[in-house]
Amino acid sequence: MVKARRALALKEASLPIVEELHFRSDNAFLCLLLNRRTKQIRVIDFRAGALPAKRLFIQSVAQREGVEKVIMLVEKDEVSSWTRVGFVREGTVPGFYKRSDGHLVGCVIGDRTASIEVSDESQRQAERTINAGKKLADGIEEPVKGATVKVIDVETAEAARDAVWSQRGEAYGAFDAFGRDAARIFIEATGKRAKPNYLSAEFQDCFGHSLIEILRVPKTEQDVHVVVAGLRWLNEHLKAKEIVSAFAFAPVDNLELSTAFLAAGFRKTGLLAKGALLADKRSDAVLWTRKLADPSGGSEPPLEDEEDDDDEKEKEKEEEA
Repeated sequence: MVKARRALALKEASLPIVEELHFRSDNAFLCLLLNRRTKQIRVIDFRAGALPAKRLFIQSVAQREGVEKVIMLVEKDEVSSWTRVGFVREGTVPGFYKRSDGHLVGCVIGDRTASIEVSDESQRQAERTINAGKKLADGIEEPVKGATVKVIDVETAEAARDAVWSQRGEAYGAFDAFGRDAARIFIEATGKRAKPNYLSAEFQDCFGHSLIEILRVPKTEQDVHVVVAGLRWLNEHLKAKEIVSAFAFAPVDNLELSTAFLAAGFRKTGLLAKGALLADKRSDAVLWTRKLADPSGGSEPPLEDEEDDDDEKEKEKEEEA
């Protein structure tokens, strides 16, 4: 038994952290970005239509790898086909495709064919956390006094990542590939009486979107302020590169992260069942988004109401029924 466990550990250690797996048939073609660190899969579908065969391939890979959460971002007209094979519409990233939104559908892999949705309690928890975060965010000045942000190289960022993830307790951002052929920038944010933190943005110029990651969860008020300074710096940097939107994920009950995202101009545009991994614990997550620029060339557009997004979701459910 001991030898078998050692053999399994050695095999897992030799596998890549992020691996692309492909499924192709006469009428289906998709790519699975498997992340063995975060136990999550992002699906990139190259051919319209959510056939049951796609779902079976995704589920078989997820179960083999011990993955619990699968997500994908699709155009609006593809949402209903994926919900028919067991996925759940969980949120929207405004401007994900520059001139159109990306609709996030997800699935929690289990014994049942249909995925679970975020519970009523998680929805209430998210609202309580956000309401409390808004009050704290209002008191964070612009710019943050005493905070310093600087660009760092990938080797420094990954060394910090490896050190934090070896301890697990504060590990939040993984700095692993979320998309294919994307660029990344890494920054270090420091401040008085605060531990240095590291942030990253993965972005794709062709689509104009960016994923924001924070290495460690802030614990103190000073830690939160340092993260806010880093997020605001990334906002301006990405906007200068004509990136249209930014998005991130965070546990529904984490007040410090909610405060930081709110202070940096992000808003909730979705809730994901089992969408966040923090210190080996997977929990429901808020999808945080920020529209950075208007792709038509104007200034940053006004935010749409979250209620409009909820109404659209209800209409889609009625259409599916």
